[in-house]
Amino acid sequence: MIKLIYINERRGVAMNFKDLSYFSALAELKQFTAVSEQFGVTQPTITYAIKRLEEEFDSELLERHASKKSVELTRTGELVLELAKQIQSEIAFTKEEVRLHSLKKLRFGLPPIIGTYYFMPVTRQLAKRHLLPNFEAVEMGSADLMAQIADGKLNFGLIASIDQVHIPGVIAQKVASFPFVLATTNKDLPDEMYFEDVADEDFILLNEGFIHSRVFKELTNNTETFPRILYTTSNVEALKGVVKEGLGMTLITTLALQETDRDMHFIKLLNDDVPTFDIYLLARESVHVNDARADILQVIREYTDK
Repeated sequence: MIKLIYINERRGVAMNFKDLSYFSALAELKQFTAVSEQFGVTQPTITYAIKRLEEEFDSELLERHASKKSVELTRTGELVLELAKQIQSEIAFTKEEVRLHSLKKLRFGLPPIIGTYYFMPVTRQLAKRHLLPNFEAVEMGSADLMAQIADGKLNFGLIASIDQVHIPGVIAQKVASFPFVLATTNKDLPDEMYFEDVADEDFILLNEGFIHSRVFKELTNNTETFPRILYTTSNVEALKGVVKEGLGMTLITTLALQETDRDMHFIKLLNDDVPTFDIYLLARESVHVNDARADILQVIREYTDK
């Protein structure tokens, strides 16, 4: 039986995880009978579980309505329910980690833009060396990935940043840098421009979840130049497609440019304060890996060290 690591400072009593499971179900079903049927236990079992929790928190968690044969949560009950959901989520995450560890898989964090435009050669090498079945890409944005790695929920990943990356207990190695450029179908424009010179252009941008949006905002504020934003999207290929239709220009990192984008005109920004799109390899310190995981990390480092 899993025990919740929560100790009441006054009583020193450890709560039973099962009690919280009963309580969460009761908050949803609102009837003791329904909960006992769901778990296949007697109704007194549920009653005693709730009593133990109320003693633990020294407060009533439920309002009982005899006429309706149902219960509602008190304010304390709502707070305990939030705690219960958080703990259940952590338990589920840990179970998944244990399951994946037993499969000897390496869970590796990848923002979609890096996974699509930077990491594909690594994927091919992993397949070539028969390591791909032992690899699982966990896709999420760079900010979320940094938080996951900082919290120890992930041990490895690649992230994008325009700032120096410093996370306690994590080794952060810059492995690549890509400049930001303007992209347009208007080939009459020069190859190099200041951002101030595009004040009258319409822009197609990636949405605020992307670093590109932050760079664009910093450029507008630093130069007091505010072009019209015609359209935003979270899809890089859709962004390029709209630009290729001649509907506006965009700010994009050269990482996302491919052979199929040759029909666009790329303009170097001459402003001194334009950052680069930097890719960092993150690895938590003192993490033990098995042979399969070590082989995968070796392939990743062979590529990122080039």
